[in-house]
Amino acid sequence: MDYPIELKTKARGFFTKAAEVAYTLNYDYAIELYLDGLSIWPTALEEGHKHLREIALRRQGAGGKKAGFGDRSKYKKSSGKHPKDAMLKEEYLLSKDPSNQSHMIGLIKVALEAEYESVAVWMSDILFENNLHTEKPSFNTYIFLRDTYAKTLVYNRALQACQLAIQLKPHDSNLQDWLRDLSAQATLQKGRYDDDSDFRSSIKDREDQERLQSQEAMVRSDNVMEREINEAQQEYEAEPKEPGKINRLVTALCHTEKEDRENEAIQILEKAYKELEQFRYKQRAGEIQIKQHHRRARQLFNAFKQDPKSKELAQKLAQANRAQLEVETAHYESCVRNYPTDLRLKYEYGKRLMMARQYDEAIPLFQEARSDPRNRIAALSGIGGCFFYKKWYSDAVETFEQAYELLENKESAIAKELLYNLGRSHESNENMEEALNYYRKVAQIDYNYRDARKRVDTIRQQQQDGKGSDKK
Repeated sequence: MDYPIELKTKARGFFTKAAEVAYTLNYDYAIELYLDGLSIWPTALEEGHKHLREIALRRQGAGGKKAGFGDRSKYKKSSGKHPKDAMLKEEYLLSKDPSNQSHMIGLIKVALEAEYESVAVWMSDILFENNLHTEKPSFNTYIFLRDTYAKTLVYNRALQACQLAIQLKPHDSNLQDWLRDLSAQATLQKGRYDDDSDFRSSIKDREDQERLQSQEAMVRSDNVMEREINEAQQEYEAEPKEPGKINRLVTALCHTEKEDRENEAIQILEKAYKELEQFRYKQRAGEIQIKQHHRRARQLFNAFKQDPKSKELAQKLAQANRAQLEVETAHYESCVRNYPTDLRLKYEYGKRLMMARQYDEAIPLFQEARSDPRNRIAALSGIGGCFFYKKWYSDAVETFEQAYELLENKESAIAKELLYNLGRSHESNENMEEALNYYRKVAQIDYNYRDARKRVDTIRQQQQDGKGSDKK
């Protein structure tokens, strides 16, 4: 099915925004945006599905977690009654767990049901490579792939899947029958495809996909990474102003997680920023620098945990944390200046200003950011925190209450934090009865949350002491 140009244009708007968001490392939001675009143009393989897959792998490499109980995405909650909706739900779950074969199979099934054959074949290729390189390949997965490829007339791959299944069950006579039939079909198809440019294109596409699949392993050998860098370097040198070539080389360099290679990536991005005058390159350079500071601080923290009495390590850790905050604050200030309508960036900048105790500067940013439903609760919590540290305790209470009322799950981590902060605000404002009520609510949800139970005991003891004094 071909989609009207106006729908493709609308979908491309989401894809473009998703790519920009991904540069800020906000992978979860980028995934949602890609799916928003695919809901309009579900067969957008090159512009939608493949880029979404890349973002999912980058998210996994950065330690992103699977979709959990508290996940409130509309795609996770989707009933999936329509095949397209079911496909987007499976693709969402797969994006949060990119190696999950069950989600791959589910996506392929519903893509076939929706008659999105190109999507089904693309994901079948990913599943094929995933199963091939796992420690214990699944026989049933090869059979599923055999049937899928046969159904979509990709007989050469159906034949390969069948051959691999036979290796696992060499005495299965039914598989031998399949093998003969598929061999004949593949031979006939090859004859029809000879000198056919479409066939060569499909082979190239599959080679590209297999290259992407090879990048999926979490642990990579130095040789593989160096080969990727060399290939990307050659492409970049041939077209140094082509965005795709720039991004591929930067990504390959950063995959090493070696500071000297990351510094090379930063130089490439700075050069692109100066020559192409596109801030996204400067933004990504800043993100790499932030990652480097995080890594240094984390290493110092781990060392300090091993030797908590070391004054030298304590001093170095404090310096590293200050440097990290300074770099992050400068980065987000620059991002907000260049993307003044991006509310998520304003929220991130506000967080850093709050951490730097610049409350008057942080509050207006949080107030703007709360217009974005994705950040509303967190932004309100930030405003309340700033009011608290400014000793505007009544204002802090009202703001924390607004945030708490918006919560669907009243026992979530953010719920406990808001209840605790309400208790602190009331206690600081000498409303001890209200403070006790909030601390009690926290303890009822999580008895060991911070020092909530200790504060309950302290306030109750103070109340008892006060009553005793009155009796005297």
